[in-house]
Amino acid sequence: MPLPVTIFLPDFLRLDRAELTPLLRCGDPLTMALYLLLRAQCDFTSGELVTNYPRLMELLTPAQPERGRRMDGPTMKQVRRALDWLEGFKLIRRNAEKNFNQGTLRIYVTGMFRKSAPRRLEGKV
Repeated sequence: MPLPVTIFLPDFLRLDRAELTPLLRCGDPLTMALYLLLRAQCDFTSGELVTNYPRLMELLTPAQPERGRRMDGPTMKQVRRALDWLEGFKLIRRNAEKNFNQGTLRIYVTGMFRKSAPRRLEGKV
């Protein structure tokens, strides 16, 4: 049995309307949880995250309850489907062929890292 994965969370996480709208419209809890996990784990300046499927599956698996057995987590097929949906929503991007050749999962979270035009502040001098 693999050891539990440790997750380190930032102090805050900000989501824009452009990210929330497709997430809430998709209606899939796994996709929403996966996106929040990717946003919390990615590099804050570039949006890049280097991980693998077993780590994502372990992080998305519910914790062990005090009594009873641990609930099953998502399968690799379910995680891949959720990643495909996020890629379709333009919230992440990845190069599947390059990831396969390198044996890793390199994801770029694009939500808040989109460059926007600088705002001009006008007022009295």
